[in-house]
Amino acid sequence: MADAALSPIRRNTSLTKEVIDRLRKAILAGDLAEGTPLPEAQTATKLGVSRVPVREALVELERQGLVEFDENGRACVRAFTDDDVQEILSLRAALQTMAARLAAAKLTDPDLQRLEAILARAAKTRDLTEFSRLDSAFHDEIVVIARHGRLQRVWNDVRAQIELWLARLHHRREHTQHDVREATLTAHRKMIDTLATRKPDLAASLMERHCSWNDYKV
Repeated sequence: MADAALSPIRRNTSLTKEVIDRLRKAILAGDLAEGTPLPEAQTATKLGVSRVPVREALVELERQGLVEFDENGRACVRAFTDDDVQEILSLRAALQTMAARLAAAKLTDPDLQRLEAILARAAKTRDLTEFSRLDSAFHDEIVVIARHGRLQRVWNDVRAQIELWLARLHHRREHTQHDVREATLTAHRKMIDTLATRKPDLAASLMERHCSWNDYKV
């Protein structure tokens, strides 16, 4: 287990929330690789907390799809099967296509400004984990702009798994093709410009292509 990622926690926030946040960041950054065991006692010792907030955090991270338990109740970082990835991709495409269609119809100038701000921050960062977070934030914002409560709730239920898959993809693709930033920034620039046309069918078509399976093979 990566010691640097799990240094002792300072007790100035909710312990469970802080443990969730620390473990989540370590998983998304790849400091805790898929399949890494997360034993309660050792994790609690590394974080300088009792086992209770660690247990509560692991249960919440399992709910988010970032951690899984075996038949003996032992936790580890979630590993995605090919079927998992296909399900994540198809659901992401369906939800984001719907969101883009609605967002194009409801878009306001402040909405555009928020998307532009996320894109600008992504263009500036050189940290790949932060870039992946901003990639997810861009798609989160499109769901917000869609102004559809039930869509938002469904998206929130799966977004952690999508973010984890995206972070792993970015690291693998950057290692082999070195084009993650350029490809993502170009695609998001085009998405903003298309949403700005206020043409729902055009925005939905572009988003469906952006989220297609072939676009994400490494």
